[in-house]
Amino acid sequence: MIDVTGQLRLHKDSCSVYELRNGEHSLLIDCGTNLRPDRAAELGIGSVEVVLLTHFHRDQCSSAHAWQQAGAEVILPFAERRFFEETDVLKANYNIYDNYTSYYEALGPLTDLRADRYAYDYETIEWRGFSIDVIPLPGHTFGSTGYRFEVDGQQVMAVGDTMSAPGKISSYFSVQWGYMGFKGHVNLMESLKLLEGMGLDLILPGHGTPFPATAQAIEPLRTALETHYRMYNGNDYSYYRPTFKEVTPHVFEIVNAAARTYVVKDDDGHGLFIDCGYTAGSIIHPNPHRYIDNLTSYLEPELGVREVEWFLPTHYHDDHLAGCFALQNRYGMKVACTPELKDIIEHPDRYDMPCTIVRGTAVDHVIERGDVFHWRGIDFRMEQHPGQTLLHHLIWFEADGKSFLSIGDNAAGMSFKEGNHYVHPIIPKNRTPVNSYGDMPRQLLDTDPDFLLTGHGGAVAYDKKKAEGWRDWMDSLQSLYTGILDQPHPNVAMDPHWVEFYPYKIRIQPGDSVTFQVRVTNHEEEARTGDLVFRSVDGVKLSPERATVTVEGGAVGGCEVTATFPERFTTHSLPVVADVTWNGRYYGEIAEAIVTW
Repeated sequence: MIDVTGQLRLHKDSCSVYELRNGEHSLLIDCGTNLRPDRAAELGIGSVEVVLLTHFHRDQCSSAHAWQQAGAEVILPFAERRFFEETDVLKANYNIYDNYTSYYEALGPLTDLRADRYAYDYETIEWRGFSIDVIPLPGHTFGSTGYRFEVDGQQVMAVGDTMSAPGKISSYFSVQWGYMGFKGHVNLMESLKLLEGMGLDLILPGHGTPFPATAQAIEPLRTALETHYRMYNGNDYSYYRPTFKEVTPHVFEIVNAAARTYVVKDDDGHGLFIDCGYTAGSIIHPNPHRYIDNLTSYLEPELGVREVEWFLPTHYHDDHLAGCFALQNRYGMKVACTPELKDIIEHPDRYDMPCTIVRGTAVDHVIERGDVFHWRGIDFRMEQHPGQTLLHHLIWFEADGKSFLSIGDNAAGMSFKEGNHYVHPIIPKNRTPVNSYGDMPRQLLDTDPDFLLTGHGGAVAYDKKKAEGWRDWMDSLQSLYTGILDQPHPNVAMDPHWVEFYPYKIRIQPGDSVTFQVRVTNHEEEARTGDLVFRSVDGVKLSPERATVTVEGGAVGGCEVTATFPERFTTHSLPVVADVTWNGRYYGEIAEAIVTW
């Protein structure tokens, strides 16, 4: 044991374990392999109440099960929850022939480790008078997390395997997340740059001993990584900094966010966001998605925005919602949306839809169709309108004597290149109705705004002639799909979940019962009737086992089914399926719910 400060100790194990003390009570940051409760007295460890983990590798967390069983609360980085909580399934499913993934997902704990709580990026964990800030430090892993706090008058930060000593890292192999890729490498560089600017006194490495957080300790490692990057890429790496573009005096665009982000501001330091895309030099899109806040520190000095009050999303996709949590944590910002999008924003885990945010966020205000949302003298209208995805908003407002229509991803970025009409991205998993192809340009033509705020093409001046060309293009696209799709209605062939279970995926304990809604969308104009037969794996009891459902034309109907799961089973998942006969046509087991344990 090494005394770092009066209330902070270091224990050496398979990693460096830090013990934060308050009297006889202790909090551990990482816990290693052999540092276990039965050795606590021998090692001089106090009564451990909390174990904080920096990342999912076994050398940092192998003994966490033992501490949890002894009564300690285990807090996992939320960004890596599946590597802890589903390590059994990940190991069983590990594909050694996935030749181009390089982040070693089997390096997690021996068995599933479920969180008592999560460490969410940019939030603060309170423990016995200590305020511990959760800081994302991607590089060594996607979800590597640092913990910053003050102890005995010093600002310290536990950095996991971001560094091991001045100018050093303990391993490089985990940093290459993809074969020949530099995504982890670049994120590590950005994390080191962040550490340099945080005003820290002491760095607590995950391997090694604490050292002063001086530029001389951090910069040589970052410089070496920059040299490595330049040797392979032939150019210097440019660290991320947001670029703001004035559209009008009170409407600004963040040009280099992953999805274009728009800030509407008043003259008194208040702001409203329409979307907030990833702000990073190398975006963490693979699971787990992660937002790195390289934005909020620039809002006041560059835009004069001191407070962000509201967030209006164009749709639920992560590249448009990713920054929401950082804005909420920094400013207490609130979210407004339509009733159609409320549930997927609050409960993305209940859907099998692409590009959802990794956790839900509360919707503070619902804007009904036809309502006006008043903010600081500006009126916003928001309506759900299918576009790139079924669940999509259009947002209208006026500012600085100009009218704006925010269309999100209803048109692709390539649409705004010279000579292109507006192009619509076709992604069937988004469940876009075929008829919306023709509806979207007509709604745009009816609105006739001065500016379009697009999700990936930026703010562009509205061009009526180009919009008319888009209408013709989309009519042709609609006609194409209507002609080739062999279903009673083309939407059936474009909608993978016209019969769906809600929630789609859920985790249970043995013996649990779960009631699912089975939702059936009738895309036809006339009422239709169908028969649903429910099945699962052996031992699962379903009630009812079958149902007859009638749904009015253009409506959503359905029924409920309750699944009771056995106390013992051998599979990793227990799917529940619906075998569907609809309007006399047999479709088979086309809908499922996924249940895991």
